[in-house]
Amino acid sequence: MSVSHDERTALADLFLSVGPDASTLCEGWTTRDLVVHLVVREYRPDAAAGMFLGLARGHLEKVTGEESTRPYEDLVASYRHGPPRWNPMRLIDRFANLTENFVHHEDVRRGGGEWSSRALPRGTRDALWRATGFAARGLIIPSGPTVRLVRTDGTGGEQETVTVGSGAPEVTVTGAAPELTLWVFGRDKACDLTLEGPVEKVARRDL
Repeated sequence: MSVSHDERTALADLFLSVGPDASTLCEGWTTRDLVVHLVVREYRPDAAAGMFLGLARGHLEKVTGEESTRPYEDLVASYRHGPPRWNPMRLIDRFANLTENFVHHEDVRRGGGEWSSRALPRGTRDALWRATGFAARGLIIPSGPTVRLVRTDGTGGEQETVTVGSGAPEVTVTGAAPELTLWVFGRDKACDLTLEGPVEKVARRDL
């Protein structure tokens, strides 16, 4: 098992618990919209290309519409199962889907407006921190302010830092690894963090 698997299982359970019409942190998306997105991403790579390529967007919209007509419980069951055997993503699920499953789990947990951070095991927090450092270098546009991510829940309480960019001014984002993950992935308004500097000037690439 892996952190990605654990987050997938917990999110599938939560999907069923809250139903298809619950709010999420993904603007304009209900839980049905979110699980459709996750299923298309793993089961329809031909359509998922439209998430990144404008020329394929029409096909993505068509397939998304078709998947949206499936019973909600069936969609959740497909997501719970993970990528199908023919999809190479299944072999690297623990890496490829770690932040995807965690962030979307929190999208549902925190989507209702009232939320609290989870007390996650150290292994989970360490895995998220490693993945966040990698993701930050791909998502944060380095031509903007220098961004320093400062983790406060490392081994022995020692701070760990990831820095992206080298320009001025500097933005420092401080907190526990899971909260930093959510910030890097754009969940700015639903994180428990300390922010210093002109955070509004930080730009991220579209997901």
